[in-house]
Amino acid sequence: MSTIELGEISPEPGGELDHVPWRRLGLAASLLFCLICAASTRPMPNAVRPLWSVPTSDADSTTLGPETLYLHHGGELTAYDLATGAVRWRTEAKDTLGYAQLAGSLLLLPADPQMGRQDGLYGQFIRSTVALSAATGEWLWTAPGEPMALSDDTVLMADYTGTGAFARLRLIRLGDRGTVWQHDATGVISFAFAIGPDGPTRVVTVTDDGLAEVLRFADGGRLARARLPWARAKPEQGQYNDLAASGNHLVVNRNEQGHAELSVYRLDTLAFLWRADGTDGYAFPCGSGICLNNQQGLTAYDADTGRQRWHVPGSGNGWAAGDDRVVVDEPGEVGEQYLIDAGTGARVGENSPGETVWNTEPDEALLVLKPTETPSGRTSIARWDLVTGRREVLGSIDRITVNRCQAVAHYLGCYQNDAYSVTAVGR
Repeated sequence: MSTIELGEISPEPGGELDHVPWRRLGLAASLLFCLICAASTRPMPNAVRPLWSVPTSDADSTTLGPETLYLHHGGELTAYDLATGAVRWRTEAKDTLGYAQLAGSLLLLPADPQMGRQDGLYGQFIRSTVALSAATGEWLWTAPGEPMALSDDTVLMADYTGTGAFARLRLIRLGDRGTVWQHDATGVISFAFAIGPDGPTRVVTVTDDGLAEVLRFADGGRLARARLPWARAKPEQGQYNDLAASGNHLVVNRNEQGHAELSVYRLDTLAFLWRADGTDGYAFPCGSGICLNNQQGLTAYDADTGRQRWHVPGSGNGWAAGDDRVVVDEPGEVGEQYLIDAGTGARVGENSPGETVWNTEPDEALLVLKPTETPSGRTSIARWDLVTGRREVLGSIDRITVNRCQAVAHYLGCYQNDAYSVTAVGR
C-alpha cells in the first residue's frame, strides 16, 4: 500500500466491528444500513487489493464518487483519483462546511450555516450553497438555500427564514441557476419525495397542523391537497410523525403519547386507503408492499388494501435491500442477519455473521466485513449475493475496528487510524 503525504495506516488491534452511522445526503436522512453474512468459501485470488491512503482527522469529511474521492481537510477540498491516489485538483474551501454532494458534473457544498429551531428542535440550517466543477474544482456559482433533492439537471432548494423555519421551495437548473418553479413553504415541517427510475417524481409537504400537499417535481404543479391526522411535534414527549412516499402511496406513521398508528394514502389524490393501530415502530417499502418493524416483529402489508401478507415474529431491525429483499437482524444474536423475500416472507439463504458496508447504489450484492480469527488482526471482505443469500469471501485487509466504510463501483473507502484508505474490491 502506498501512502499519500503524511504516512501509512498502521493496523489497530481490536474486537468486533462497531457501527458508526453515516451522515444523511440532503434529508435525511438517511438511512442506516448494517447487514451481516457468513463465510463459506475460500478467498478469490487478487480480488482485494489495498491501493492508497491519506491522513485525515475527525474534523474532515469525504465524498466518494465513482472514480474520485473528495476530501475536505483543513479548509481545503482535494480530489483524489480512486485508482491511484493521484491529486486531480485542490482548492480552498474555507467558507464552506465539509460535506460535498455530487450532482452530475458539479459538487454542491453547504455554506453560511446558522442555528435555528425546526420541528421543535434546535439545530443547524444552511443559508446558501456553492457549486464547484467536479472535474477541475473551479468555483462556478453560489445560490441561496439548501439542496433537498437532485435530478439529472435540476436541484430542489429549500430557503429558510432567519429563525430556521422553511420559507419556500425552489427548483433550479444546475447549469445556470434559473428558477423552474417555486412554492411557498410557510409552516412546513416535513417532506417526502417519491423517487422513480430517473429520479424524484413528486414532492410531499406537510405543515405542523397536518395540511399536506403533493407537487410534481418537474414543474411544481399541485396534484393533491388534504388535511391529514397529524401529531403536533413534541420531541420531548416522544410525539412525532414519520413520513415516506413509496410508489403511488404516502405512508404516515403517527406517534402520540401511548398510541401509534400507520395510515396509508394514495399519493396522487391523498385519498385515505387503510390504517393499522399499534404501530410503535417504523415503516418502509418492501417489494410492492409496505413493511412495519416494531416490538412484535416484522409485518408486510399490501400497499393498496392493508391486507397482511406475512409476519416474522420476534425479529430485529429490518430494511429493504433492492427491489425484493429485506435484511433482518437475528434477535438475540450479536452481528447476525438474514435475507427475506419481500413478496413471501420466506428466508433466502442462511444467517450471516459480519457487518455490511453502506453502498449508495446496491445492485445484486453487498460487501460484508468480518474480523478474522485465523489469521488474527485482519478483516475479511465478502460479497453477499442478494439473489441467493450466499456469501463469497473475496480477501482480507488490516483489521478494521470501527466500520466507517462506503462502497462504490469496485472500490471500498474506509476511515481507520487517522487516515482514509481505499481498496480495490472484486477486480
